[in-house]
Amino acid sequence: MDAKKTNMNLLLGKIRTYLDAQPTARKKGKRFMEAEKALARLEKMFAGQDGVLELRACRSTIPAI
Repeated sequence: MDAKKTNMNLLLGKIRTYLDAQPTARKKGKRFMEAEKALARLEKMFAGQDGVLELRACRSTIPAI
């Protein structure tokens, strides 16, 4: 599970860095706003408050990340 956690944190960090590096003129576009919203949803879904994935116990009947 640690490898998946590390990979997800790395991926979300790279996407955030890419979006932050965009010029200000490009940040005003509709596609950029949609990308920001999608990234925020992913970060909220996969990351805890510290920006680190939470490890949850899984049961065989109810899988969890």
